[in-house]
Amino acid sequence: VEEDVADMLTQLGLPANVSDITAFFPPSTPQNVTLPAYLNGLAGLLAALSPSSELLSAFSAFDEDDSGQIDLAELRDALLHTAPEAGEKALTEREIDRVMSGFTGRRAFGKHAGGGMGKRGEVFKYQEFVSSVAGGASVDGKEKTGDE
Repeated sequence: VEEDVADMLTQLGLPANVSDITAFFPPSTPQNVTLPAYLNGLAGLLAALSPSSELLSAFSAFDEDDSGQIDLAELRDALLHTAPEAGEKALTEREIDRVMSGFTGRRAFGKHAGGGMGKRGEVFKYQEFVSSVAGGASVDGKEKTGDE
């Protein structure tokens, strides 16, 4: 199990030395990790890497109509054909699809859609994705409630 955590941290570009891994396995607890505990620990590490505002800014560069969604095919193509940083491996189609699952859909009319004349097709709902990664806060920074 510790090797799996180390592999996942490495794939995410996070440090995976002994002290980082032991944070997931405190000595006073069983030496396995539950999925919720793992995801909570991972979310904390990822939140420290990229604040929501930076992620939103990066995604908004692809958002032609300020709708909070970007063309799925265009984003997948960019992710698949962007050279990874030195020492990193390129993302696979499967990895990209797993990250995007749950945040895709048909294009909704945007703020500047021009009467529906904008692009049609599958989109990645990046504002929802960033909210999820950031721990459930909505895009404006307020906690989401069950009726939203």
